[in-house]
Amino acid sequence: MQEEIDSKEMLRQLLHIFFGSVFIASVVLFGMSATLYFLIAIFLIGAVISFLIMKGSNVPIFSQIVETIGRGSEKELPGQGALFFFLGAIILMALFNEQHIVVGALIVSVYGDGFSTIIGKTFGRKKLPNNKTLEGSMAGIIVSALLLGLLFPPHAAIATAVIGMLAELLPIDDNLTIPVVSAVVLKFF
Repeated sequence: MQEEIDSKEMLRQLLHIFFGSVFIASVVLFGMSATLYFLIAIFLIGAVISFLIMKGSNVPIFSQIVETIGRGSEKELPGQGALFFFLGAIILMALFNEQHIVVGALIVSVYGDGFSTIIGKTFGRKKLPNNKTLEGSMAGIIVSALLLGLLFPPHAAIATAVIGMLAELLPIDDNLTIPVVSAVVLKFF
């Protein structure tokens, strides 16, 4: 049973990283406005699909995806993680209109959060609040700092990585907290 949970979570995080990479590429290639409208459309479609699944409808492909990678805690709102991921990116883009800040915040949200879960679930031993691990959080900080270091000065990259990944420990869904907190830190620098 544990092996099934781990492979499900691994697939979930790989999808998180893949689609997050698509959003980052979209911001860079197509701009903030086009990406924001795209994310809003996807969020609204996803909310409708989630509602239909919640009401017992079988939505081809999507029902199977939710069943395959959904967490048990998402039974009341199918696809909650994906919906909050889109919502977090929408809020980020609505609050911050500077492309480099949005890209930096998405780096922490996509790669830091994704790798923190992968490493934490695989190697994590020292427990932190909200079912996180020290090993996972450290991996998220390192990955985020390295990638942010390609775009920002070292002090800004490290501070954003550390504070952004600490936002993962807050009692609010980390798909909402990480991008906004990371953007605030980057705005400061």
